[in-house]
Amino acid sequence: MKIQKKLLTALLVLMLLVVTACSGSGGENGKNAASTSKGAGEEKVNLRIMWWGSQARHDATLKVIEKFQEKYPHIKVNPEYMGNDGYFDKLATQIAGGNPPDLMQLGNNYPDYVSKDALMDLTPYMGQEINVDNFDQNVIEAGAMDGKQYGISLGSNVLGLIYNKALLEKAGLQPPKDNMTWEELEAFGKDAVAKLDKGVYAFADQSFFPHYLNYFLRQQDKTFYRDGAVAFAKEDIENWFNMWKGFREAGIVPTSEATASMSETSPDVSLLVQGKVLMSLVWSNQMSGFQNAMQDELGVSLLPAAKDEKRSGLWIQPSQFMTVSKQSKHPKEAAMFIDFMVNDLEATKILGNDRGIPGSEKVREMLIGEGSDIDKKIYEYFNLSTGTASTMDRELPNISEFDGQLNNAAMAVGFGTKSPAEAATDVVSAAEAAVNKAN
Repeated sequence: MKIQKKLLTALLVLMLLVVTACSGSGGENGKNAASTSKGAGEEKVNLRIMWWGSQARHDATLKVIEKFQEKYPHIKVNPEYMGNDGYFDKLATQIAGGNPPDLMQLGNNYPDYVSKDALMDLTPYMGQEINVDNFDQNVIEAGAMDGKQYGISLGSNVLGLIYNKALLEKAGLQPPKDNMTWEELEAFGKDAVAKLDKGVYAFADQSFFPHYLNYFLRQQDKTFYRDGAVAFAKEDIENWFNMWKGFREAGIVPTSEATASMSETSPDVSLLVQGKVLMSLVWSNQMSGFQNAMQDELGVSLLPAAKDEKRSGLWIQPSQFMTVSKQSKHPKEAAMFIDFMVNDLEATKILGNDRGIPGSEKVREMLIGEGSDIDKKIYEYFNLSTGTASTMDRELPNISEFDGQLNNAAMAVGFGTKSPAEAATDVVSAAEAAVNKAN
């Protein structure tokens, strides 16, 4: 009997050892099991993210959130999204109430939130959770102030001169060369008008376009706004208006009557789309829309250079930044999500160009290979632009109000109700009023 009990005990011990060996976490099987449940056992984290945009942007961003949560199952990202109207009012209310989202989409107005001490300095996460190795330096610097990184660009735009290739070939003209001078642009325009059909002009009158004017100012190392003050003089604006007055007198831009009704701000109000002008200045994220509205193929070239240029007038303009609230309890995980949005190839493919051209050259190369012909042109042009662009200046406070005054001044010169000098005085006063209102 004793022998039987001993045998039974030994058998039970042996069975326990076998079960333990089969169910243990050691060995390759254990490692594989652990690798399939990334985030298991980690502390659960809840993040809130807020953005504005179209339904297409909402749908794409929600898909990216799903992909992120699949990769990091311990992190839950709760979305809040809406159209542009009322977005900043809602965000201001949340910040004032001490309940801001962890992740906030902002525009070039993010310095306003820095001044309110509402944003987290992301510098400790740069090169760690947030990888910007493939980003253009200008794009990185656009989200930085006073040596601190407050935002990561979700996409950028750049100004470009688009032209109708069919009209160009019909007139027997060569494409405009990159970086022609302003004087060469005028000569090109005169030659074009002489060869184009009657009633077709060389380029649109965009003397009212604030970003075109700022490009002109930046070439002389001026700008709308710098160090808390207006950074240009009356004579700079007078030179701008006089140049366009000369274009009108030479007949290379449309009449002021035609310009007043067509602003070139979208294909719906474009003389280029109507075949009435050869060239027009647009943002890179608008080029697809213009091409889709036309049968004729579009080309794109760089903006004119100045003979006595002190720096490149061109800049890379981030369309939006993703930022982190200073009150966030999970800044590391928030930084991880930003990195996923801008670097993960599957995520960036889903997002596409909706927020502008991605800052990562690696991502752009991937999207170029899968894009349409116009998309490829846009990416190629953007890559060319990054090699010539200089650092972006801070945006003029209350710029929408200034835009309206600039438009009025430009129209007054065009219709001859004010001289370039008188209109320039109005523009300086409008800029000073915009700055004073912010102080």
